[in-house]
Amino acid sequence: MLISAVLLVREHSSSITTFIEQNPFQGVCLFLVLNILDAVAAPGATLPLIPVAAHAWGHVWAAVVTTAGWTAGSLVAFSIARRWGSPLVKRLTSMDRLRQMKHYIPKDVFWSIVVLRLAMPMDLLSYLLGLFTHISWGKYAAATALGVTPPAFLLAYLGKLPHAYDIFAVGIGGVVIVAYIMAVRRRACRPDVHAR
Repeated sequence: MLISAVLLVREHSSSITTFIEQNPFQGVCLFLVLNILDAVAAPGATLPLIPVAAHAWGHVWAAVVTTAGWTAGSLVAFSIARRWGSPLVKRLTSMDRLRQMKHYIPKDVFWSIVVLRLAMPMDLLSYLLGLFTHISWGKYAAATALGVTPPAFLLAYLGKLPHAYDIFAVGIGGVVIVAYIMAVRRRACRPDVHAR
């Protein structure tokens, strides 16, 4: 899905850039909303738009708006988990995965959030912390913003490179392959409960 999004945005990048340049306020609002949705239900889906934003606004503003959208979306997901709990969360993500990950929540949640935001899907981590921790809204928002800022700036700077879309496609493909290999190995190492 992510590679398809990269190819789709690459195909229409000039028209998207023109829209953003001609409608700066609407462009920022649309980019923010898409990044919020990305953090709530479709992690990584807006990554291909970052090069477009970087070309239209410059890498600093693209990174700032991306950080704001990801942080706001993570707060929405966190809020959904806190307010409505597992009945609603299980419609948005895998409850089995969340229960498995619950055991790995460390005692120092703040700095763990900062570090994990560099590597984990945003929606999964937000739901996990909203359901199974007592971290305050302020600490959660600060840790999330700290964690998503470096990737946002890195992606915005990469977005200004000549072959940005190719870099994104290869990077996304590499992450998917590594995640698949790790999942397969984890299943192979797990003892067969039914055999006992």
